[in-house]
Amino acid sequence: MIMTNPSTSRNGTSTTAPAQPPLALAAWRAVEAILRHTQTALAHIDLTQPQWWALNNVARAEHGLTREEIRAVNVPYGMGTEVIAHASDALVHRGWLAAGTDGRLTLTDQGRAGLATAKEHMARGRVELVGDITEEEYATAVSVLRRVTDNLA
Repeated sequence: MIMTNPSTSRNGTSTTAPAQPPLALAAWRAVEAILRHTQTALAHIDLTQPQWWALNNVARAEHGLTREEIRAVNVPYGMGTEVIAHASDALVHRGWLAAGTDGRLTLTDQGRAGLATAKEHMARGRVELVGDITEEEYATAVSVLRRVTDNLA
């Protein structure tokens, strides 16, 4: 679909010139493609994106996380907080997380190995995602999207 932008020429006649697609449309298509790519990369190792988030959050916490702390994690894409709680429960069942006597969830040896494998898949996915985009272009794109968000806050 080519969008047009009506304009007026110097002699006062109306012309139609191609316009850029709306930013929201371009951003949404990028989000969809990135999510699809990320979720596919994780699916190769039988991991969901919420499980990836749970693993990373537990790994970053020096003494693990309680279930309440897991529920307090900011979950993107409009998913409810229960999504990450269910993901952590699935990881306990899988043997990647274990609850200590204090109720804190920590990574098991299997969980550390799984997280390392997931990080490798995600790193390869980032290389594919970025492709021939330079670091400068990437930084500019992120900066512009942040400014748009700030403008609307």
